Amino acid sequence: MRRTRILVRVLAVAGLAVGGLVAMGAGTAHNGGPGQATAGTEPAPKPNRPAWSIPPAPHPGEFLLGHVTGPIRTTAGTVMPRTALGNETWLLIVRHSGMHGTALVPTGGRPQRARVDLRRLRLRWTPIHIDVDLATLRLRVLSRAQVLGTFPVAAGMPQTPTPTGSFSVTDRVRFPSWSSYGTFALGLSAHQEHVLPGWTGGDQIAIHGTAEPASIGHYASLGCIRVPNAALGLLRRVVPLGAPVTIHG
Repeated sequence: MRRTRILVRVLAVAGLAVGGLVAMGAGTAHNGGPGQATAGTEPAPKPNRPAWSIPPAPHPGEFLLGHVTGPIRTTAGTVMPRTALGNETWLLIVRHSGMHGTALVPTGGRPQRARVDLRRLRLRWTPIHIDVDLATLRLRVLSRAQVLGTFPVAAGMPQTPTPTGSFSVTDRVRFPSWSSYGTFALGLSAHQEHVLPGWTGGDQIAIHGTAEPASIGHYASLGCIRVPNAALGLLRRVVPLGAPVTIHG
């Protein structure tokens, strides 16, 4: 009888041990034991983010512009998100490769080319550019190769010549109707290097209207480009900040 009791106890203990092993095995299969993934708890795959890229140009022959949303240090100086006149800063990107570009950076003198990280800019394209021929005193507004308008202008006098080169539009400024600059002006990244003694109006070159329409067609300004009212209307409608401006002749 005693042997029977001992045998029963041994079998009971063995049964508990086997049950424990089975329970552990079950836990391994369903609760993520060693060497076994837990069903339904695998890490979700991370979505593939599209690689950064420049927005495609709508048409060939357009110009890339970059909106500066925070201070950017360049070899030409620190570019701030607002100009001295309070306009948003848009840079003309003259060359780009991948995430890097070369921008025409406005300075206190002639604009300089400097490398920028395009990922820090809000990019857009424009078909608009302005061409000023000082030899013929004509200004053309173009959309890619299409001429939207051509107008006679006044340019700088011999002692205050209009600077030539590649520039960009830095400011769009409205004036009251009685202003001697007309009702609107485009500030450029060009600056006058031959300021007359006593002149206190600054050195930034602009394309603006005039209260002296008879000066159109002559070298009569302190360096700015004077245009007739008809030109002001077109410039105000179509020319964005950052648009390229070429002055030659």
